[in-house]
Amino acid sequence: MRVAKVLLAVLAGLSALGLTTGLAPAEEALFPRENHWWRATPSVLWCNDPSSTTTMEFHVAGRTDVVKVEVETASNQLVDLYDDGTHGDATAGDLVFTRSGVRPLCAESALRYGRSAATYGGRFWVTLASTARIPAWHQYSLGFVHSRFEGAFAVKNLGGGLSATAYAFFINDAAHDVIDGYPVATVFCGTTNFRAYQQLYSVLPDAFDVAIVTPGETLFRPDGFGENVPYNVLVANSVQHIGLPIVDHTAAFGSAGRLRSTVYESFGDIQIFDHEVAHTWGAGIGGSLGLTDGAQGHWDDMSDIGGQLGAYYFGPGGVIGHFAANGDGTWRIVANTTNEPYSPLELYVMGLIPADQVPPVHVLTNPNLSDPQRVTATSVQTRTIQEIMTSAGGPRIPDSSASPKRFDVAYIVTQDRPFDDAAYAYFSLLAYALQSRLPPESPDMYAPFFWATGRRATMNTRLPVALPEPVGLPGTAYVGPFRLNAAGVAKQ
Repeated sequence: MRVAKVLLAVLAGLSALGLTTGLAPAEEALFPRENHWWRATPSVLWCNDPSSTTTMEFHVAGRTDVVKVEVETASNQLVDLYDDGTHGDATAGDLVFTRSGVRPLCAESALRYGRSAATYGGRFWVTLASTARIPAWHQYSLGFVHSRFEGAFAVKNLGGGLSATAYAFFINDAAHDVIDGYPVATVFCGTTNFRAYQQLYSVLPDAFDVAIVTPGETLFRPDGFGENVPYNVLVANSVQHIGLPIVDHTAAFGSAGRLRSTVYESFGDIQIFDHEVAHTWGAGIGGSLGLTDGAQGHWDDMSDIGGQLGAYYFGPGGVIGHFAANGDGTWRIVANTTNEPYSPLELYVMGLIPADQVPPVHVLTNPNLSDPQRVTATSVQTRTIQEIMTSAGGPRIPDSSASPKRFDVAYIVTQDRPFDDAAYAYFSLLAYALQSRLPPESPDMYAPFFWATGRRATMNTRLPVALPEPVGLPGTAYVGPFRLNAAGVAKQ
């Protein structure tokens, strides 16, 4: 699992989007994260349908001094949640503040390809017995989908709580067989729990290279209520000389041998997918040369490898980014975004380019960041692709001429209640977006895999189920050509 790196990616992405906690240190101390968790039922709504509402719950943990809880709504107003047995509250006085019929904020202009990726609908506010009203740690996150997709996705009932649309597989996990609880859970899909994949293969063929599991709502870890974050689990590897062991654990997942890796994605987004799926092939090569971090499977933060698996460099003055060569013996710090293209070294280990297209990489020692655009270093190690291949035992087998360029994906959604039409549409649209051939809409939006690979490889999320193709899906046409400029930025 590569949780640490991804958590940094999530935090960096939220910061870039302006979605920080917004709390002063004193407020955090008054009501820290570990003092509550929340739940929205349902967790996916129709964005432009005023009748589409949810029941919000705010669960207080480890304290008894909360006297009032409010939540921000679509009208940018604060409304009360109740702990008196009314307004949808189940039990009076149990410090579970609840309100049914809540209409969270959703701007139709914020929808992308008909749905919204991890929309933050607002924030909870708490009033303590000893102080004035303060904002709670978490903003709440809901999925929103355009009402033009009502009824757009036909659903096939596969029995036993399993169902599918043309693009996503759904598990009604009422028995908590896949995940041990909702929304407070310990998630180890693919490491100690394989049920999501086994249920997939119980009704669908062994036709997938990658499987994704995402919960149908935000999940919180029981140790402090931080959100479970994305990770990748390597299932099998038969590629030689890329720094990964030759392994085959497919049987534990229910696969007869095809499955390569699995990804756990947090609720509501696919923004980290390119990063996570890259762990199917790296970053392991060049470890003996100091090119990797040696722990989480990322490139060393002092290197200029970049790409999706580059570790973040945390410099003085709050500088966060990665090094990119200027070509004159200096480097610059490039702010990290989640939609960077794969680096040449990553494309090589993925089998998408030959070795002669990988330029030398560098590892800096004691970088001087007095000018972030012209960084110098006490010393620099240069490693050529020939040295890197030698350290890994030789060239990649199979090479780029024989490696696969299309990857079939199973997108699995699990929750402990039945799915409604909005949820079927929302998650199907997320899965469909994984195979998009469009460029990123902005530096902080999801980068389609096709774009990130430089048009060299595709993802296919169409499931092998007898269902009609939905009508009116967002376009995925190729609109290239894409080229990278000297700064590594995609240009059309």
